[in-house]
Amino acid sequence: LDPFAGSGALFLEALSRGAREGLALDTNGEAVAALRNHLDALKCGTAQLVLGDAVRYLGNQAPSAFDLVFLDPPFHQNLLQDACRLLETRGWLNPDAWIYTESESVPSSLGLPGNWRLHREKKAGNVHYALWQRGA
Repeated sequence: LDPFAGSGALFLEALSRGAREGLALDTNGEAVAALRNHLDALKCGTAQLVLGDAVRYLGNQAPSAFDLVFLDPPFHQNLLQDACRLLETRGWLNPDAWIYTESESVPSSLGLPGNWRLHREKKAGNVHYALWQRGA
């Protein structure tokens, strides 16, 4: 699951490494069209693309749960916290799901769900990135 797909680089990487299916969202029509072209070229027919607002979409009850989620929302808009809360409360995550985040803030200061365990974190420039695992 890649709710803020942008170029879809992380999404495409997961599919190329064996993810059976995937869902990517973005608000930019050109980005979604470009990602569709990449998926078609790679023959990734099990991937679903949605043009729309990620937080609004995640507010719906999940049709299925995911094992892996990439969260790289636009910075300084408080989207990460909202998305994480909805992932947790709307059934988007399998019990032991992995969640990759990128943010402008130190991961431990984000106030993410308490059952998410920080596995690894690093910083490159102004970007903090972290890998979390959901626990019961």
